[in-house]
Amino acid sequence: MQSEIDLSQQRQVVYQSFEGGPGSCPRCGERLRQSKQTYSVATRRGRKLLDSFIMGSDFGWYCDACPVVVINSRQVTEMLGHSIPHWDVGNEFCVEGLVDLEAIPEHKRHLPIGGAENPMPLIEFQGPGLALRRQPLNKKERQQRKKLLAQKLRGGRHDRKQTAQKGA
Repeated sequence: MQSEIDLSQQRQVVYQSFEGGPGSCPRCGERLRQSKQTYSVATRRGRKLLDSFIMGSDFGWYCDACPVVVINSRQVTEMLGHSIPHWDVGNEFCVEGLVDLEAIPEHKRHLPIGGAENPMPLIEFQGPGLALRRQPLNKKERQQRKKLLAQKLRGGRHDRKQTAQKGA
């Protein structure tokens, strides 16, 4: 489906749950236009990254005036609910961006998308949910984070204790 929307432009993603239309753009107030596209969607459960999917849908609404896309989270959740048994679909998702199928060379279209010989041509979205791609902390990083947090907590208690003694 051809679109008048510049899909090569990197966009800020906004998630909303709605029926019908989302209203106007949350950033600039201009009109949003629904467009059927091919999306990359990653899923997770807690901190564990699970499966990712390429899906064609019209759950994206694009602003005519600024680089915003509003994703209908209700529609994405519904689509992910129709999984098959060997898929590991978590309870959280992130629409990573658009998959530009036209960017795949003709001689590679028979190869699986995302493989070593045919990398996924992804136009990434910016905004909330991108933390899904963050790697989990290793043991050393978790220990460092706990130590830093403990130091901050001790410092806060010490400051409150001094304030209480001065006030008495």
